[in-house]
Amino acid sequence: MTSTQPILSLRYFKFKKNKLAEGIKRLFYLSWEDAFWDILLKKQVPKGSFVLLPDFFCGDVENNIRLHGYKPVYYKINTNLTADKKSFKSKIDQIKPSVIVIFHPVGIKSNLVDDPKWLKKITGSSILIEDSVHRIVDPEEIKIFKKDHFIIDSLRKVVPLQGSNIYGRVEDLNFSVPPFYQSFFYSIKVSLLWALMVLSWSLRFGRIAEGLMLKGYSTIGDSMLPARGPFLPNLLSSRINIGKVHDIKKRQAIYYEKELGKFFPVRINLSSKDKANLRAYPVILGKEYAGWILKFLRTNGLFVRFELNDSGWSRKQKIIYLPLGIQITKREQDAVCVLVKSALLGYRA
Repeated sequence: MTSTQPILSLRYFKFKKNKLAEGIKRLFYLSWEDAFWDILLKKQVPKGSFVLLPDFFCGDVENNIRLHGYKPVYYKINTNLTADKKSFKSKIDQIKPSVIVIFHPVGIKSNLVDDPKWLKKITGSSILIEDSVHRIVDPEEIKIFKKDHFIIDSLRKVVPLQGSNIYGRVEDLNFSVPPFYQSFFYSIKVSLLWALMVLSWSLRFGRIAEGLMLKGYSTIGDSMLPARGPFLPNLLSSRINIGKVHDIKKRQAIYYEKELGKFFPVRINLSSKDKANLRAYPVILGKEYAGWILKFLRTNGLFVRFELNDSGWSRKQKIIYLPLGIQITKREQDAVCVLVKSALLGYRA
């Protein structure tokens, strides 16, 4: 059984602290959603406000946005995971959202951040959230586009830590982090589920680990009040060995492309930097045969799943993630390639 999640290893970290870009401040929370709720709370976003999201997004987070009193609306993400700029701009014109979320899907840099022209359409009071849950943010390379532009990551998806950083301008992050006792039992539950998940992946108990992972995802964001992140993950989050992780993932992504690229039903153009920033390697499948491929892979011990399967995007196609990271050995990646190749060839037979 190959772990599809990061497992405990000191190789993820280094002694030297990563530097922040000039004028940037960092705050640490229990999860992406906790960071998100605190921004909306501290910036006094009125209940009933529109939150513009990509249609390739987590359904559980969408539901929690509604439960917190906000209205999610969506712009289109294309089959190849690029944002549909026409859809994005028209939604901004139509609804004037109070909060706009730009997503880097699977760690692939959004094409929206390379086209700053749309920024002119955003009012000064709108909050811009750059959703970097699938990538390791290099704090030294952060670029802020406007007032109240924030970048939020999710460490549990890319390194073996529970917690999320908010990055933003010093003057925009002038609020205190929630006290440790706020949402205390919620914090304990999330942290315990995460610890048991990491332990189960480390021991190669795949089905148990997956169940704990999904339970953790379901629990995160349920608290109405945001929770701060634990002390040790906060300490380690500023000491992630970004260069090493990027180098390993880039090398593994290139290997997947070499071994499997010609078999992929949908090709995604990945830059060299995208390959280094991937959470995992994306494989997009037609929904008419995706179920067969998923069953084949899981039956043979690779516990991938349809990611963001409750999103609008996933009604037209499906996506699975092949494992990347320090936890994957060369032998394991070879075994994944053999298995995936058999699945992709098998459905055509």
